[in-house]
Amino acid sequence: MASTKDFLGALKLGLQELVAGTLKPYSKQASADGQAFLDAQKANLRKWTSQLASGDLSKDDFTDLVEGVKDLAELVALKQAGLAAVKLDQFRTGLVNLVIDTAFKIYLP
Repeated sequence: MASTKDFLGALKLGLQELVAGTLKPYSKQASADGQAFLDAQKANLRKWTSQLASGDLSKDDFTDLVEGVKDLAELVALKQAGLAAVKLDQFRTGLVNLVIDTAFKIYLP
């Protein structure tokens, strides 16, 4: 059975790939902001992935919960770097999709 450690490790690697693929010139800021979001949501993610793995939460419910906290990704460092709002939203969406896709891959193989 997959563990939270596996999930968080996969998220960390996925975040590095997301940053490299979308915001390479701002990699330091994007990595910091992405990790800050994941750290802030760690308790929720532990709870929700546990419920997903046990079948108490459907894929749709899990997706709705994660998308519901999307706006909490403040992306402070990227805003300070002057990144355009469109790019910020694209990164925020990519971050949320990373969480969802990684959870499904780890907990629902």
